[in-house]
Amino acid sequence: MRLASAPVTWGVWEKTIGRTDLVPPELLLETMRGLGYTATELGPPGYFSPELLERYALALVGGFAPLRFEDADAFREDVETWLDPVVDVLRTAGARGPVVLAGGELEGPHDPPDAAYFERVNRAVERCRSADVPVVFHHHAGTHVESPAEIESLLEATDVGICYDTGHALVGGGDPLEVARMCAGRIEHLHLKDVDPTKLGLPLDRAWEEGLFCPFGEGAVDFDAVLAELDGYGGWTVLEQDRVAVRIDDLPAVRAVEQSNLELVRSRDGHSH
Repeated sequence: MRLASAPVTWGVWEKTIGRTDLVPPELLLETMRGLGYTATELGPPGYFSPELLERYALALVGGFAPLRFEDADAFREDVETWLDPVVDVLRTAGARGPVVLAGGELEGPHDPPDAAYFERVNRAVERCRSADVPVVFHHHAGTHVESPAEIESLLEATDVGICYDTGHALVGGGDPLEVARMCAGRIEHLHLKDVDPTKLGLPLDRAWEEGLFCPFGEGAVDFDAVLAELDGYGGWTVLEQDRVAVRIDDLPAVRAVEQSNLELVRSRDGHSH
């Protein structure tokens, strides 16, 4: 497998953009490069740019685009504000990685996704493909596609590749190994996370704030089993540990965790680069 890193896990994802106390992008990229990462995802609009990534010799291997597929008007708005800018950046950068589609986060229980939901997914997928930019769909906790049954519905209603996420598979109510098997043949992008099982009963926003996604090897995800199941996967592997906010003062502790995460995955992958 090829190992990459993900900026959305270092306090620069969509929940924290706009804060004034975040790690400056240059410092974050310098830290990532120093740890040995060779690539990254884009993060939220305006944080990284292709020019900045090129300056730090980091390949761009994906861009996250959350779209409210459940609502026609909101979907049109999100295509303009989220999807098209991500497509443009990836196309400008040579599209080494995919647009990572995900549904909008919901409050409380939700109905299963309907045919209109998947019709909009397919429209977003075609919009990416027509721009010659790869695209995958990320099953994501707190959205209409989080549980194994909902993921199965997505697989049946679309032909989009899957961004398989070990952490979201578990938080969404599934077994990461079984979800990986369900998505076999469709996995084109990989997010690795570990999950603190003591946080699973909390509301999702609170769980995130309290460290739901813990350092690799300390949680409930069986990385040995999952990586064995994914043997032969040749896409980018993105190491993630979502945090709600990371300030400059937090960076040494964050750096130590990310170094440990990278070492754990490399120890299980004898031919990473």
